[in-house]
Amino acid sequence: MSGLKTLSGGFRGIPGEECDPEILHRAKIQLRELLDQAGIDPAPVYRPGEVCRLLKISPTTLRQLCTLAEHPRVRNPNPRALDSFLVGCHHRIRHTALLDWLVRNQTFQRES
Repeated sequence: MSGLKTLSGGFRGIPGEECDPEILHRAKIQLRELLDQAGIDPAPVYRPGEVCRLLKISPTTLRQLCTLAEHPRVRNPNPRALDSFLVGCHHRIRHTALLDWLVRNQTFQRES
């Protein structure tokens, strides 16, 4: 277990879970490729329109993902939740939150 990294999971105040470095590396490559394909320069923070283009989702879906992460004391956070913060009434998504989201969604086992 010494090779595992702990990710924040994108949730404020919720301890992170251990992540395989290989999965983290794949997520970093995937995010870099998504940024290149969308023609977006890497930045510490992204606007909703940029994230929608990156993930190929609608603004409504993005708001739903952000809403899933809004309560900081959730015991079993939804893996689909995307951590964000508000500037006025507009969501902003950190680069690290996108990376954490990609890691979680590569390792998440859906219920059948």
